[in-house]
Amino acid sequence: MQNRQWRLSRRPEPDEVISPQNFDFVTAPTETPKDGQVLVRTLVLGTSPAQRGYVSTTRSMHEKLPVGAVMRGRGVGVVVESRHAAFKPGDIMTASLGWQDYAVITPTTETLSILNISKVANPVRPLSLHLGLLGGAGATAYFGLLDVGQAKAGDTVVISAAAGGVGALAGQVAKRMGCRVIGICGSAAKCDWITRDLKFDAAINYKTENVDARLTELCPKGLNVFFDNVGGDILNTTLDHLANRARVVICGYISTDYATGPQVGPANYKNLLRNRSRMEGFYIFDYVPRWHEAEDKLRSWFEAGAIDPVEDIDHGLENMPDTLASLFKGTNRGVKLNRVAPDP
Repeated sequence: MQNRQWRLSRRPEPDEVISPQNFDFVTAPTETPKDGQVLVRTLVLGTSPAQRGYVSTTRSMHEKLPVGAVMRGRGVGVVVESRHAAFKPGDIMTASLGWQDYAVITPTTETLSILNISKVANPVRPLSLHLGLLGGAGATAYFGLLDVGQAKAGDTVVISAAAGGVGALAGQVAKRMGCRVIGICGSAAKCDWITRDLKFDAAINYKTENVDARLTELCPKGLNVFFDNVGGDILNTTLDHLANRARVVICGYISTDYATGPQVGPANYKNLLRNRSRMEGFYIFDYVPRWHEAEDKLRSWFEAGAIDPVEDIDHGLENMPDTLASLFKGTNRGVKLNRVAPDP
């Protein structure tokens, strides 16, 4: 079997949008698994802004990918050959499969717990759900909102990048918890989508509306939880609208992550003191031992028709660089995925 792969050929400049020009699309023979390993066929690959951090020249909390290596990326796949006692052909598993058709994985006690290599014991169709709603995106929304943000019924919750994968799921979780939810998006179409289809209570188009004025109008008593995916000016403005004991959840800062030059912090941070509020960042893989909590609840809501998995799917491994780039161009709506092969 031949294995198509995207290999890093050139790191993007700090202000450069990642593109196919940063990779080589090659074909190589598929590896044969050794004792203790499994060969996995990639079905669906996920995306995350963190993936740009793997290959960029700028500082990142993630280990850098060497030039020439297969691009790193989490996926869901099917075992086609196994030399590991815990896996058999036909098993569905999630792991860092990389941007390729086939991956050889070595499940050990360490990788199973730290890298979250996991056999899906009770698969839900489509299997892409195990990357989005029932995977990292869903867990990020769930724990960020409920564990870090401590959202509860009656709270006013504001979410930036509300039409993105995590934002769209976090807003729906907040609605299930009895919160009033306001989303901040970058287009009229996205604002319409989150209010009409996802049942957000209100939306703000930050490109055409005054965010400060709209938050004053929509949150006259302040907001209780701000779930932030973008940082920058949106974060600074929102800090001026905190209710007492508000919680600010730092999930991402994509608006400034790859900006060049010194970055100024939020000038309105003093409102954290005035309103006895707190701002806290979190890293979702710290929650791997508890992912089953999020999966169980999100699965029950999905099976009851109470939550939309909000998948935005491209097709074809050959399009994977453009699939990732869509996150930085603002063209995605929901959890951005790429289907590499059909579900078995």
